[in-house]
Amino acid sequence: MSIDIGDICPSFELINTAGLKKKSENYSGKLLVIYFYPKDNTPGCTKESCKFRDIYSQFNSLNCDVVGISADNNDSHKQFTKDFNLNFDLLSDTDYKISKEFGTFFISEQFGDSIKRETYLIDEKGIVIKAWKDINDPENHPLEVLKFVQSRVKT
Repeated sequence: MSIDIGDICPSFELINTAGLKKKSENYSGKLLVIYFYPKDNTPGCTKESCKFRDIYSQFNSLNCDVVGISADNNDSHKQFTKDFNLNFDLLSDTDYKISKEFGTFFISEQFGDSIKRETYLIDEKGIVIKAWKDINDPENHPLEVLKFVQSRVKT
């Protein structure tokens, strides 16, 4: 299964960095960037997460929230958040349930079960309005997402 533009965002209930259950409904009424990433504390994922951190206030000013989802457990997310002073939720998808629903789950010959680096923009009603599926530059990708959100909000 794969999620595309026009699809309804799959419902989810995942544990955030603070250990609280976050449901997809918690984000309704605002734009939501969901970025899937392979693993905490790896070079590309760290660069991507830190860039989202650095520009998070700009997303927030556009009534847009950002969440990162990986299969790392909550303890790993807590340490990753602390080490890099992340200012948004990381959600733990340890059983790959949500990753499978979005189509980001895959099996790597080298690492086994994994998550593809993909990002989705969900509108205020829960509809996918943009999907980035071939992300080759994780450090600058968040800027591309922000530019798209800015252009959408201005229209």
